[in-house]
Amino acid sequence: MKVIMIPRSNQYIVKLADLLRKDSVKVKQFKSFHYSAPSNFIKTFFYRLVGYKIIHIHWVYVFPFSFIMKSYIKFAKRLGYKIIWTVHNVHPHEHTDKEKDKTIWFGKNVDYFFIHYESNVSKLEKYTGSAISKKKITVINHPSYEEIYPNKISKVEARIILGIPQSKKVVLCFGQIRKYKGVDLFQQGMELLDNDYHGLIVGEIKDRDLFEAIDISSAAMDNLMIVPRRVTEDEVQIYLNACDVVVMPYEDVATSGVALLAYAFSRPILSTKVGCMSEILEEGKTGLFIDDWSGIGVKTAILKIFKKDYEKMGDDAYEYSKKFTWDELREKTIEGYREVLK
Repeated sequence: MKVIMIPRSNQYIVKLADLLRKDSVKVKQFKSFHYSAPSNFIKTFFYRLVGYKIIHIHWVYVFPFSFIMKSYIKFAKRLGYKIIWTVHNVHPHEHTDKEKDKTIWFGKNVDYFFIHYESNVSKLEKYTGSAISKKKITVINHPSYEEIYPNKISKVEARIILGIPQSKKVVLCFGQIRKYKGVDLFQQGMELLDNDYHGLIVGEIKDRDLFEAIDISSAAMDNLMIVPRRVTEDEVQIYLNACDVVVMPYEDVATSGVALLAYAFSRPILSTKVGCMSEILEEGKTGLFIDDWSGIGVKTAILKIFKKDYEKMGDDAYEYSKKFTWDELREKTIEGYREVLK
């Protein structure tokens, strides 16, 4: 079995490709089309001559423009390839008309879907405006990140590194700084809490205006630290171990790597009840839902979880995440490949 996988620079994809190779699947990984469109077309033609039959694409954003996407998919299909999409995001986080049209066209023209979480099946059907045949879908929960990131330091060591007092109640908002993630609501919630609580915002800036607004609003706050950059894989353990709880006041979400990352580090989560979170978060066991999408809602949820046994919730979250393994992902991926080749 021979597969082209696009893109190649994500931890999930690198791990999956390595597992497939160990199972005798030949995997060639392409860069996204932003800088490699001509070479990708050429390589796609060449690899078809030597027996490659599947193109497995993980994100629509690998195509910078619709005309490149449509040209490539039509070109690949004429060569006899089957196109598979792993639906990490049902729709683009920034809902521009161009991105929406691109995603809808892509969803209607692929041959097979891997979808994380049952809730995203109907969501994808509604978004694309077409029924997705059950025979074209493999639903699989996202595996745990325990095997991806190192976890060698303690909470005490992590807080010493960051200069956070050991007595603080520490909450973390982790991931890209974007509007849909509710990062501004997290900052507003922290502003309503006293200095017994310490907040961390850690992530790459994707919305410059949003970041600047948060930065200005938090200038006088003593209980909030902002790390506005993408942290290294080795640094992830510092921020996850330093915190007690991970906060996710999202407006919408299809697949949450942050939630699974928190679970891998035995941290409970606070999240709005949107998208896949009803399948990931067990209320009162692995975390709590944020009832109100606002700064006050974030503050209320933070106060509430620290009145409970949040450390036990973290332990339960870790056990919960172990149910979703990379071996299961590998097995179901190969089953999907076999199915689409029929």
